[in-house]
Amino acid sequence: MASIPRAYPKNMSSLNGLELTCETDEADLAAKLTSLALGNDDGTDVTAASYDEIDGVKVGHLIFEEYTTDVDAGSREAIHKTKGEPLVCKGRAYINSQAKNVIVFREKP
Repeated sequence: MASIPRAYPKNMSSLNGLELTCETDEADLAAKLTSLALGNDDGTDVTAASYDEIDGVKVGHLIFEEYTTDVDAGSREAIHKTKGEPLVCKGRAYINSQAKNVIVFREKP
């Protein structure tokens, strides 16, 4: 399976806006989100996302949350695990031109 890179502008208006953009890309690309990181595209700061192609499986909705520390991220992961919502990735993203820690889960079908 091929990995598909995407770059999103650093002025993304909100975490919800990034979530909706990634969900749309998952549907359009027939792929699932695998990572988020701060990146650079031709001298411009971006949120770099990677997707892995999938075979016709509907992946469902994503849940994006901001976290402050690794302990906070671990707590969020434990809460979502009890709900059956698996971890998709943990990384960094630009929201309103500010670098944020982001953790992503997949909503239980």
